Amino acid sequence: MRNDPLLPQTMRRPLGVASGLLVTLLAGGTVLFRLVGGEGWTWLDAFYMTVISVTTVGYGEVHPLGPAGRVVAIGVILWGIGIAVYVSGSLAEVLVEGRLLKRRRVLRRARRMRDHYIICGYGRVGRAICHELRSQGAQYVVVALEATAEAEEEPLIVGDATNDDVLRQAGIERARGLITVLGSDAENIYTVLAARSLRPDLFIVARCSEDRSAAKLEMAGANRVINPYERSGLVMARVLLRPRVVDFLEEVARGAGLEVVLEEVTVAEGSPLAGISLRESPIRRDLDIIVTAIFRPDGEKVFNPRPEEVIQPGSVLIVIGRPASLDRLLVLAGGAEEGGAGRSDA
Repeated sequence: MRNDPLLPQTMRRPLGVASGLLVTLLAGGTVLFRLVGGEGWTWLDAFYMTVISVTTVGYGEVHPLGPAGRVVAIGVILWGIGIAVYVSGSLAEVLVEGRLLKRRRVLRRARRMRDHYIICGYGRVGRAICHELRSQGAQYVVVALEATAEAEEEPLIVGDATNDDVLRQAGIERARGLITVLGSDAENIYTVLAARSLRPDLFIVARCSEDRSAAKLEMAGANRVINPYERSGLVMARVLLRPRVVDFLEEVARGAGLEVVLEEVTVAEGSPLAGISLRESPIRRDLDIIVTAIFRPDGEKVFNPRPEEVIQPGSVLIVIGRPASLDRLLVLAGGAEEGGAGRSDA
């Protein structure tokens, strides 16, 4: 809401009206107290009495008030309370309107998004996922039951992730992937079922807290099921055994601190890379990219492939190279000429 240019305009009118009423009240109260007070009252006394009446601070009277003076004091107090109520109500209305404007803006943005990611849940794991996607320059939408203070700056859709309409609002028809990290395994299972029914081809990642839930999530349609407790234990064991290897792989995968990035590239049917060997391709010769593994369409995995390995259409290449070279490889693998769209996270 802080970046909403409409919000100051909506606040300007009620604050302007309140300021005018307050100035009128102070001026009118000062004049009335001066008139009913008599010759013993100075203009400063009258203004002081008006201020302490408006603010209801409870200080003593400057001079004893007669019946007329008490009527004036009652009127000033009631008028001041009315202004306070008006300002409070206007500010509440502005805040509600600002939230509604932000929600509409997020929905419009989600309708325009393509190849984005949907994160269901915004707890500690969800926040870490958003931080990583944001650092990689990826587009995403968060779906959560409530708008917390931590999610104020996120593209947040408030709703139940197990609801088909909420997933449609998040643009599931055009999304590249979905990850569900809700509080319970049952909620994650229902979310996977809802997402899979809407998008049979969507790549779905789900978190599970118990091992027995992993099989149910896979049956519901999750492509990957991750137990963060088990995975964190494996990572810590690997760090203990091979700390430099783990650090290097993490830095390469994230593209942080190094000039090279680890990437996966899918070779399309019409790509000029399809049907030729690695030796004949420009991958190593011109782009200076290292192919560490090839996932063939039949599921076979070839690690450290030979130069004579033929690149089949539909294969996924696991490569390491500089971001600019990877951009060119992605264009070639997609079947387009160089100069087209590159990596979204570059």
